[in-house]
Formats: sequence, C-alpha cells, structure tokens
Amino acid sequence: MDKALWRSISERDFAVPEGHTAAEYLPALFEGLGALDPELRDHLCLEVLWSWIDAGRFSTAKLRQIAHQMVTNLTVGIGETQGSAVFLRTFSVLILGAVVAYDTSHRVLSGAEVRHILGEGLAYLAAEHDLRGYVPVMGWAHSVAHTADLLTALAGHPELGAADLEELLYAMSDKVLSPTRQALVENEGFRLARAVVAILKRNLLPVERVVAWLDRIAGTEPRRKTFVVGQDNARYHNTEQFLASLHLMLTYKEIPAGVPEAVLPAIHRALKSFVPNFL
Repeated sequence: MDKALWRSISERDFAVPEGHTAAEYLPALFEGLGALDPELRDHLCLEVLWSWIDAGRFSTAKLRQIAHQMVTNLTVGIGETQGSAVFLRTFSVLILGAVVAYDTSHRVLSGAEVRHILGEGLAYLAAEHDLRGYVPVMGWAHSVAHTADLLTALAGHPELGAADLEELLYAMSDKVLSPTRQALVENEGFRLARAVVAILKRNLLPVERVVAWLDRIAGTEPRRKTFVVGQDNARYHNTEQFLASLHLMLTYKEIPAGVPEAVLPAIHRALKSFVPNFL
C-alpha cells in the first residue's frame, strides 16, 4: 500500500487529491484499517477516512456503504484473544463512531440504520474477547476503548431514547464485570465513563434508573463474599477502574443539575462493594 500517498493527503490537511473523489479511495482505506503497520493504520488510513467522513466528502449512499462494511468487519475473527484480525475490528468500530457522529449533525441515515449500528455495536462489545490495549510492534488494539467511543457517539444521537441509553449502561457494566484475565490498564475505564457522562448529559433517562443500574453493580458480587484470588483479579480491577473514573468525571463534567447529587452516592456504594477495605 502506498504510504507516501496517505502521508501527502495528511500533510495537505486531508484534501482529496485533485482529479479524484474520496469514494475512489475507499477500497484501499478499508484494507488499511486492518493493516499491521501502526503508522499506516492509526495515523494514515484511520485519520484520512475519519476526516473525510467528518468533512462530508461522501454521498449518503457511500456513507451507508462505509457503515455496512464496518459492521461486517466486526465479526472477522471474532472470538480470538490473540489474533491479528482484532485491528480490523477495533478500527472499524472507531469508524462507525465517526459515521454516527456525522449523522448526529446531518441526519442522513434512517432511524432504522442508526439502530442497526446500535445493535451491532452492542453485540460486538459483548462478543469481543481480545481485550489487549497496546500490542508491541503492531500498536493499539484497544477494543474496549474504541467501542466506548462508539457508545459515546451513540449516546449523543437524537434517534436514541431513554430505553436505548439504559441499554448502553447495562452493556458497559456487563462488559467490565465479565470474566477475563485481561486487566484493562490503558484508560478503558475512563473511555467507558465518558460514554456514561454522554448518557447523563442527554437528561432523558430518569436518575432513579441510573441509580438502579449502579445498585445492580453494587449487588452483583461483593468481594468479601465471592472474590477468588487469581481468578477474579482482572475483572474486579476493570469494574473498580470504571466506577472510579465515573466518580471522578461526575465531579468536574457539566452534568444536569441534581444528577451528580443523586448518582455519586450510588457510585460510592458500588465501589465500596468491590473494595470494602479501602472505602
């Protein structure tokens, strides 16, 4: 693949080369999203495609094609924990976030199409078992963080209502509570917490339902009753970091009045159930 071409496009503020259209480059960009060269994937193909989506360089038909291809990519190699196909999946989910963000402002997709992305994104979050963050030589896999970015975009889309936002909350808590030996140590908890903040900013979901969601986490598996050393360390860490990040963000993000006062005690209860000796 011609890295010099993508570098030149990047260096010219992502201008489409004269005499060409952005759509002409889609096959190569799709391929580049799964490249094992981190410069080509992260800093060239991803940024070019993202910038062109954001700038409206694609017709509605092409935007639909992009979304369809990204959804298809989410199942390539799914179930692996160490394979190289994870890069195609995780960079495809980032591009889905770009599509959703663009549609939030321009509303070119149908409601059914947005909901299809929602359903496929949540299915991918549950099905992805490769939770590696930074992979030596090949760069960022970061499946949980990238999916959290899609969820943040979805949380802000006007097509989604209170029931959809609640579904996002439970999908995130199910992920951090799920059995794994992979500790999330690359800012994934913060990225998930940012999605929760995006949900709270919509001010559509009754705060009582947010508190009920947190109380469900608190009552899931208190450490003092069920924790098994060597088996539960990673998933308890993942849940603790998610909750701690959310607790911190609610102290400085602009959240609708009354929400932090109701939600912070519930976060504290949930945290205390996982780290009773320290809170």
